[in-house]
Amino acid sequence: MKLKEVLPVLERPNYDVILGRTPSQKELELGRLIFNDTILSRNNDVSCATCHLTNHGLADGNALNVGTLGQGGPSGDDVGSAFAEGVLSVSRSTGEDGFGFVGPTFFFRNTLSTVNVAYRVNEATDNGLFHDGRFGRIHFQVLLPIHTNVEICGTNPIVLNEKGENIFAEGGPLFDKPVTINHSNSNDDYTGQDTGKFHAQPQIIKGIPYKRKDGSISIPNRNECLAILVAKMRKVPYYQKTFQEVYGEDVTDLNIGRAISSFVMTHVALNTPYDKFVKGENSLDASQLRGLAMFMTPIGKEIEVGGKKLKGVGCINCHDKGTFGGNGFASLGVRSDSRSPLSRTDFSTNRNNGFFSRPRVQRGYLPNCHVLGSSALETTSYVPDIGRANGSFNSDDCFKFRIPPLRNVIETYPYFHHGTERALGRNESDFEKRSLLALKNVVAYHLRGPINPQLYSAYDVQKPFFDDLYQKDFLVPYYAQNFIDYKLKGPNHVDLFPVTLDDEAINDVVNFIAYGLWDKSSMSKGALGNDVSHPKKVPSGLSPSITRDNGKQTELPPNGKY
Repeated sequence: MKLKEVLPVLERPNYDVILGRTPSQKELELGRLIFNDTILSRNNDVSCATCHLTNHGLADGNALNVGTLGQGGPSGDDVGSAFAEGVLSVSRSTGEDGFGFVGPTFFFRNTLSTVNVAYRVNEATDNGLFHDGRFGRIHFQVLLPIHTNVEICGTNPIVLNEKGENIFAEGGPLFDKPVTINHSNSNDDYTGQDTGKFHAQPQIIKGIPYKRKDGSISIPNRNECLAILVAKMRKVPYYQKTFQEVYGEDVTDLNIGRAISSFVMTHVALNTPYDKFVKGENSLDASQLRGLAMFMTPIGKEIEVGGKKLKGVGCINCHDKGTFGGNGFASLGVRSDSRSPLSRTDFSTNRNNGFFSRPRVQRGYLPNCHVLGSSALETTSYVPDIGRANGSFNSDDCFKFRIPPLRNVIETYPYFHHGTERALGRNESDFEKRSLLALKNVVAYHLRGPINPQLYSAYDVQKPFFDDLYQKDFLVPYYAQNFIDYKLKGPNHVDLFPVTLDDEAINDVVNFIAYGLWDKSSMSKGALGNDVSHPKKVPSGLSPSITRDNGKQTELPPNGKY
């Protein structure tokens, strides 16, 4: 059988199935402008593009990023139009809101690229989008960051402007009429705090009081975060006009979700050298062809390509179908980042505390993934992120994470679920070269396979295991790891590891993954021919676009009519 006969093909997305319609160019441009407009944030400082940048493959270059009240990263004035160009976002950190309130924390996990997310949406099962597989309804998911306080809305309390006014109050410049929130959450009427339950009845928000009934200064809850955005956008003439033209009604939370999701669904990479090769073009060089052959060949099987004897590495078992991954979950025993709340004992092991650990009426209880003395130690506050079990509530999914799709992966450094693979210890300042070094380490980690440190030195105590790749987490149970096929349970065929390849062969595999699966055009043009680049100007008049380190919640959109 010829190689081309077994190669997976990626078809263009069917938007009539995914979205229920094919978006118009006007809707896509509306989505692009909202995506990059810091009006999305109560603090007027961040947008979707803060974490999804074209010079980072529509990811963000940080191990763990920071949302609102953060500092650093490119804006619309200096962002690059292609990978590794312009100002990069590799060291964004926590900041403050201009009134003394400091941003609370880093994000839970490494930012996923929006490229090819169209192939993972699933309205029926509502899973598939995140590292742990939560959420599959794209219209629902794109609104989550907007009303999440650590992402776009803000954990800081409301402040009064220079005139002593609360601009979010009922009857003020924004809430001259109520806002109905359909994407609603329940909250406590006395404290204003969220209670952690989605899908409540539509809520009418007349404004946000400066103080709650319990006397505390208001920190907007999820419904109020969305209401603030709707109220601000209703004041901007472009948004008023375009929402009427596209949706036949005024700005609403659900239509904001439709506009953003339509735009995101066009972030598609399917014009790679690999795709051209499948169509019959001579688009892969000799090294990439060898890498492709090893990628597709079962692990350990010997083959010959171009007169060279090679060994299969079986990547296609997990990085499968035309997306080359994103379809299953596996545990590789990779360490987590201790800065993530999901790597803290108090957050991850207490079933009654934290966003993921709270009992959910709709979804049940988390399994007890952590075993004291094994995956959780009394001597440290660090624990491994439990991954897929957060979304499935199934103990078999403890410590598993979504197998990443590999198209355009060269652009989405750093790697693994917490961005821990950053080519640690390597002196390389060129960003593309550093990405390649990190990607090579990822391949080497896979080829090394599962390691049981208790058995590693059992017959030679003078030969302890040292992880020179700095990724192995000794607290992730060995029995949970699977390096060969996500459809199998637990360690399988461990006798096949480690897979020993010379440096040239490893470089061939990396070359195919990095460059054979790279669609450079996807950072400028969407699947429907639409513009996906970052605009320098946005309808709100808030400048610059993408990220404004000095944004404040007391600002009104300059282009608004009040």
